[in-house]
Amino acid sequence: MYNTGEPEMNEPVIKDALKTIFPEASKEKIQIYETQIVQEDDPVLIITPNANWINQHGIQAYNSVMDRFATEGLRNNICRDKNSRCLFHFREGHELMTVRDAIYQSSAHAFYIPTNLQAFIPGCQMFPIGEAWILTKTSLQNSDFYQDERFFIDS
Repeated sequence: MYNTGEPEMNEPVIKDALKTIFPEASKEKIQIYETQIVQEDDPVLIITPNANWINQHGIQAYNSVMDRFATEGLRNNICRDKNSRCLFHFREGHELMTVRDAIYQSSAHAFYIPTNLQAFIPGCQMFPIGEAWILTKTSLQNSDFYQDERFFIDS
């Protein structure tokens, strides 16, 4: 059987996945993100900002960590995010996790202690930098995506 380009009933269309991840984004912004996802490698790490973290650390700190996700392990000023600071393309899942681990080493404040342990660790980081979503294309217009609730947990 070959792909007709029609979405399978159990596969979300990339645009619908993006609307779920970015419920307040404009149609224009969703279109930009959709075009970027269709044209680039996957998996795609999508990070939506956490306002509590930004209020605690500032927008410059947030942008700095996002820029690290965009460039970590790449040479010659190559970016994996097309300057979006929210969609990061990887060649494979292993590369994504290697970058995550490198960011943890250099920017541990982006990660947080789980709520059930916060009472035992005074002064710990209580908020993650954002929510992490992983999107994988299953065809040109279809995707599989999920929120990785453990991505930013301090290990």
